[in-house]
This record gives sequence, C-alpha cells and structure tokens, in this order.
Amino acid sequence: MSDEIKSYLANHTAPQSIDVLIADANGILRGKQFPGDQLESLFKKGANLPISLMFGDSRGSTPAELLVPPLVGDPDINYKVIEGSLRPVPWAKVPTAQVFLRATNSDGSHLTMDPLTVLEKIIERMNKDGMYPTIALEGEFYLLNPATTPPEPITPENGWPAFEGPQVYALEPLRDVQDFLDDVKEVAAAQDIPLTSVLCEYGDSQFEMNLNHSSEVTAHARDFMLLKHAIKNIAESNGQLASFMAQPLSTSGGSGCHIHVSLLDDKGRNIFAEDEKNLLAGIGGLMQTMSESMAACAPFANSYRRYKKAGWSPNSGNWGRNHRLVSLRIPISGEKDKRVEHRIAGADVNPYLLCAAVLAGIHHGVKNNIDPGPESMEGQEPEEGIAIPTRWREALLAFSNSEFFKDYFGEEFMEIYCRAKFAEEENFHMEVSDRDHGWCLRTV
Repeated sequence: MSDEIKSYLANHTAPQSIDVLIADANGILRGKQFPGDQLESLFKKGANLPISLMFGDSRGSTPAELLVPPLVGDPDINYKVIEGSLRPVPWAKVPTAQVFLRATNSDGSHLTMDPLTVLEKIIERMNKDGMYPTIALEGEFYLLNPATTPPEPITPENGWPAFEGPQVYALEPLRDVQDFLDDVKEVAAAQDIPLTSVLCEYGDSQFEMNLNHSSEVTAHARDFMLLKHAIKNIAESNGQLASFMAQPLSTSGGSGCHIHVSLLDDKGRNIFAEDEKNLLAGIGGLMQTMSESMAACAPFANSYRRYKKAGWSPNSGNWGRNHRLVSLRIPISGEKDKRVEHRIAGADVNPYLLCAAVLAGIHHGVKNNIDPGPESMEGQEPEEGIAIPTRWREALLAFSNSEFFKDYFGEEFMEIYCRAKFAEEENFHMEVSDRDHGWCLRTV
C-alpha cells in the first residue's frame, strides 16, 4: 500500500466509492466511479479508458474527424494516478475519495497529446535555461438560478431583494450567499486547495476565487480545476448553478481567468525583480505570441462573446503598469513578488493549456530579449496594441498555423487538438439557434 493511501486512510473514513477524474483538452473533468475497495488497485494499475476522452467537444461528443491515426478505433489507453491527487469528497452522501489520472502510452511514458504533458515539457525547457516559474490563478464565476430559462442570477439566500448593478467588491452580496461561501471554504480546506479569498466581481451574482501563488505549476493548475469542480458541486447541493462560462449572460460582464507569473532563478531569486529587462522581455514574448495563443486561452464559441469593444476584457494586445484595461498588467508589488498578470483568458479555459501558452511566451521573450513595444501609461487610455483574433475560427487558424506553438506544444498535440476544435467550430456554426429565428424567420 502506498504512503499516500496510508496517509489518506489515517485521516479519513475508508471510501465506499472513488471518483477518478481526467482533465480533457477543454479543461472539463471526465471520469468514472469505482468501488472503494479498488483504491490500491487504481494506484498500482491505473484504469483503461478511451483515448478519445482527451479530445471530445464540450458536449462530450467525439467528432468523426478526430478518429484518424493514431485514434482510429478509439483504443483504450492506460490512465495512471497522479501522485498527490488523492482527496476526500466532502459533498458526497457516502464516504468518497477522488483522484486525478493522466494519459500514458503502453510503455508507461506520458502521452504527449495530454495537455498536462505539454505543460510539463515547457516547464522542463524553462528549467534547463535557469527559469523556474511561480504562478497564481484567479477565476470568476456566476451563481445562477437553474429553474429559469435562460438561467438568471440567484436571489439572496436570506430572502432579501437583489442588488442592482455589479456591486463590485461589495460585502453585502457575499453575506447574501454566506452559506455557500462557508461550504466552499470548508471543502477547500478539506481538499488542501490553497484558496486565499473570494470576492464579489463585476456582475450580478458574479464572484472571483483566488489561489495562493505556487512554484508547483502543474499541481496549482490541477487545484484550480479541483476548486471549480467543488464550487459546481456545492452550488448544485444548494439548488444553484455555478457557471464558469466566459459569457453566460448577455447583459453582464464576462468571467475571466487571470494568471500571475514570476520567474525565479535556481537560487530562488525573482529575475523579474533582479533585472526588469527580464520582465519586459517576458512581456515582449507574450505580446509577440498573443494572437497565435488565443485558441488556447478561449476554447469555445462562447469564449469570444467576452471580448467586447467596451469593457474590462482585453480585446487587443497591450501592456502597462497598474492598468486594468490592458492585456498584460504589471501589478503594484514589492520587489520579491514582481510579476506580470496575463488577463486574456476566460474562466472556461483549460488551466494546463493557459499556463503552457503563457510560460512558452515568457520563455521565448526572456531567452530572445524581445522588446514589448510601447507601454500604456497609468491613468491614460491604453495603447491600441496589436490585433488579436476575437472570433473563434480566426483564432483556430492562427493557432493551427503557428510554428511557435508547434515547437512548444508539439506537432502531435497541435494536430489532434486543432482537428477536434475545427470540427467543434464547424458543428456549432451549422446549428440553427433561436437568434436565427428571432432575427430572420419572419423578416427575410
């Protein structure tokens, strides 16, 4: 029996059920339930599941365009337990454990098409050049009433009338959902998720969750997915719907996922603070690769509804200090935690791919000392910046044609991921929606 299982059983009731979780290329958790007595077997042998789990669309469908070599026949592959991912499931009705799995090849090596492997290889590449990233993720979400069509912001748990307007950073909306927030904090503590704060964001029933910074990048990204999973399940237990859609409501602000990044050297010193030219060069790399990275930062059709001409979501590539209208912000900080905040991705992003795209851009910039271009000055209108694709197909074309991302993400991943996303984009485009009927059914 592994030390991880022994530690779990010493602190928790033996599970009657086990949820195995697999993060697909969209960042959606898929998996299977096993009987509790198979915990040790899972750690030793893993689980054989279809390879297509990695690349289905948001509906869980596998497009025919994907089932080409090496995916013909949708073979099973072995998914192995990720060390350190065994956690209790506090919201389950019976004692339940959950564990993350990752895709492997027949020889036990990590599958290169897995977004986790993509991220790990980029981190290894940075480490070889003496760069050790530290990150912190922030994600926004809405609490909605699932009984309405379409879902609407929830009414306060205490029966009081709802507020008007976004009430950004107000405390009263937090108290209105205090039971929910208390449950989230309790679950985060039970699952060792480093939640630091929850605040009222810029939208009716919109909230933001922040994780403490970490140099364990892959574990941090996994904790972000765990927290999303917990929030959705806690909300469901309360008769609510927690949504991390980038733009769930037409009349409210979108939900983003911001990532803060510092770079350390092998002695633990922040090289963004030691010499600011490294910080500016990292921003330069992000600027240079921003257009090509959009498909990794915005994975769905709805993702692009968040990029508006007016609003807090960036719609062009620019940078500045202490400026919330730019894509890449240098926040106010001490020298020790000097960092760049990447503000482009939606809350619907796969955090492995977001981290991979951002770290690849920073590595490229620092290694090649890339000029970030003009700064958007604090308190002034931001520089117009470089154009970035704000429509899904444009973003997919830029990503699929990118020699940079073929190099950093690997050609095999790029081929399969882009094939899957182009098929999803085509299927979405061919849907006849209620907007088609509302705008055209009687008028044309």
